[in-house]
Amino acid sequence: MKPMKPARLLPFVPAHRLAARAEEKSWLVDELWSDQAVGLIGGEPKCCKSFLALDLAVSVASGTPCLRRFAVTRSGGVLLYAAEDSAPIVRQRLEGICAASGLALEELDIQVITVPTLRLDWEADRSALANTVASLA
Repeated sequence: MKPMKPARLLPFVPAHRLAARAEEKSWLVDELWSDQAVGLIGGEPKCCKSFLALDLAVSVASGTPCLRRFAVTRSGGVLLYAAEDSAPIVRQRLEGICAASGLALEELDIQVITVPTLRLDWEADRSALANTVASLA
């Protein structure tokens, strides 16, 4: 019989040992998206969540202000997964956002994941995503 592995615990500390002051936040997109952040864009249906995500992608890839207002502090490549829109719609919207900023989509480092579903609760999909990110680094 195989010995059981001990259960993995999440890290924790007594509350009085938590930092008294927050570190200064660094932004990828000033006052809009934290550097090195993982986030979620949520809201009511049809409130332009997809357009915000695509504008963020164009802005980070090009170094231009997001929504023509929020400065990008560090530009770089973007890996995008548009779960709800077809590839032609994503392309048309990206081209429109680029045109409004005087940019050419083909000059930007935006890679689009094209699988129809991506389940982060499935180990195989998490592994494939990690491998994809590593291949682009």
